[in-house]
Amino acid sequence: MKASTQLDPTHPRLRGTWVLGRHEAGLLGCAFLLFAVAWSALGWLLTRRLSDTWLLHLDQSIATWFVDQRTPTLNSLSFIGSMLADTVVKVVVTAIVAIAMLIRWRRWLEPLMVVVPLVLEAMSFITITTIVDRPRPDVLRLDSSPVGSSFPSGHMAAAAAYSAIVVVIFWRTRSHWLRYTAVAVAALLPILVGLARMYRGMHYFTDIIMGALLGGASVLVTALVLRHAADQLSQLHQPDDTMKPTTR
Repeated sequence: MKASTQLDPTHPRLRGTWVLGRHEAGLLGCAFLLFAVAWSALGWLLTRRLSDTWLLHLDQSIATWFVDQRTPTLNSLSFIGSMLADTVVKVVVTAIVAIAMLIRWRRWLEPLMVVVPLVLEAMSFITITTIVDRPRPDVLRLDSSPVGSSFPSGHMAAAAAYSAIVVVIFWRTRSHWLRYTAVAVAALLPILVGLARMYRGMHYFTDIIMGALLGGASVLVTALVLRHAADQLSQLHQPDDTMKPTTR
């Protein structure tokens, strides 16, 4: 009964660990606006001002090259790689990890560190891709998508946002092997997802890069905001030495 009470969001002990207040929400909202403006500007520059440059020709060449490499085996493997950051998969994985962290540590900091970057990158992605409205590569695509715009890659942003789990691991353990393993997995996952998305004709190389930067920026901003809030909360709960009686 004790553990279940501590996991009740209305319980004072768990409620007292909530670190996402109005100030933090405002900072994250500002980050969202900054991401939307900055990435939309880059997308506009890429698709309008640089539409007939070596960069866009390179984008198309890479997309065509991946099509030429297709085989039945690689088609199957790329499907798996793409699904690693699919919407349903990322939501389910994030929910499971967040709940496990809440049960393990009985506080909100770690679960929020995993959930908030995913929400931030998803909101930013939807806004940016709607504004930029870049057509997907002019190749035979192996997938369909409810989102017709290509810039940036939402799958890649989500794959990069998984690195929030690494941040939590660095906060919670000094185990070198666990840290190295987490970093290796966090680095490998976006590579697999990015290659899969290009192979399947869903994104240009520049879409992949900008998606990775968006996901990484979401994790960085969230870590800074929540860590600062947690430090302030910890100081607030510490006893005030000035109220202690002095001895002479």
